[in-house]
Amino acid sequence: MSVYPEYMQESIRRVEETRPARMGTNYPRLSLAEQEELLRRYHPDYKPEGKRPLRVGPSYGELVPHEVADLLEAYPLVDPARIDLSQVDYDVDVLVIGGGGAGTVAALWAHYSGVPADRILIVTKLRHGDSNSIMAQGGIQAATKPHDSPAIHFLDVMGGGHFTNDPRLVRALVEDAPFIIKWHEELGVMYDKEPDGTMLTIHGGGTSKKRMHSCKDYTGLEIMRVLRDEARNVGIPVLEFHPAVELLTDEFGQVAGAVVW
Repeated sequence: MSVYPEYMQESIRRVEETRPARMGTNYPRLSLAEQEELLRRYHPDYKPEGKRPLRVGPSYGELVPHEVADLLEAYPLVDPARIDLSQVDYDVDVLVIGGGGAGTVAALWAHYSGVPADRILIVTKLRHGDSNSIMAQGGIQAATKPHDSPAIHFLDVMGGGHFTNDPRLVRALVEDAPFIIKWHEELGVMYDKEPDGTMLTIHGGGTSKKRMHSCKDYTGLEIMRVLRDEARNVGIPVLEFHPAVELLTDEFGQVAGAVVW
């Protein structure tokens, strides 16, 4: 008895009938030009009609997806006339919006850099740690082995991104990655190890070296567990179930706060 619904049965039969022919078919490798054409025709990140120049902010003129432009160019969700800015509920030096991996790390390093914990505030729309980071299973890449290097990692990332990546960001990623792995381990992240205690690393998509560090299949959960504990240990306040609905700017147009609900 099939577990698939009746409306799928015809498709399944076709797959089964054509499987021998398809298994014996050799498909020619696409040239670089053919790959680019395929991406331009079907991939949303490459289709010209899927992007437009941004009309506001420091990235003015940069091509971005319509959804991003719609968000950044939109009028405020909150009527400014209804907000009394003289009534400040939280006055801090560092406001971090988002309580996932990136937000928690930003708050921690603000503290490590000298900002008192009680002058930092994390606001998050759910619980602290409810995020994409906690769901990540694949692992985290860093050139930590003798046969690898940040330079090789850099080339893998640039090539994997069809050389559309921002080289400055890629350089920051690959140069910081080994230090971050070391920092994680010092905090208590239980990365998979070889019997001799060295890091167990595997291949990731498009990598020329084994540099994927993981914690079984719950890497993000393990990293987030430790980061969240560290934030609690140093005493960084967290405001849970308070989404930020609008950013506040000063007289120079720079972000100086947020309206949270």
